[in-house]
Amino acid sequence: MTTELPEPGELGVEGHVLMSRRFLEHAQIYLAAGDRIQASEKVWGAAAHALKAIGEQRGWRHGNHANIYDIGGQLGREFDREGPFLDYLSQAQAMHNNFYENIRDSSAIQRAFAAVAEFLEELEVIRNSPPRPYTVKDDDDRGRLGRLLGLRRGERPPVGDYSPVGYSRA
Repeated sequence: MTTELPEPGELGVEGHVLMSRRFLEHAQIYLAAGDRIQASEKVWGAAAHALKAIGEQRGWRHGNHANIYDIGGQLGREFDREGPFLDYLSQAQAMHNNFYENIRDSSAIQRAFAAVAEFLEELEVIRNSPPRPYTVKDDDDRGRLGRLLGLRRGERPPVGDYSPVGYSRA
């Protein structure tokens, strides 16, 4: 059975979660049917919507590719998983690229599917956990948090600034 779609215009946190699950299911269906291109894009969509759900939950911007990467990067730092999260995001992005370029074979798509499925499990745990305290470490943090929060350059949190809720606005 395929996960139901949320009503049009009613995404929110749970809607993005439903979309993520549906895309992962469809990726598996398309991969089994030999449709590498559609499977690829569904893998990307599953990762993107899982990150959008957390962005929505935390009051972060999540409307474009850069925001998706910022969410993944911030969560990676906040939960001490920066390296693995960047690897997961790279796998998902490779699938998005494959949708346009058709350069990956079925085994590469299967590996990306497995990696993104692991990523979604980690993101589900994060989504169901309270944000962790976070201290701004460097200019990369300042920029990423500023973009996620919709702040201008002069409003970005300074290095050393602390938030008990991971800079969540929600």
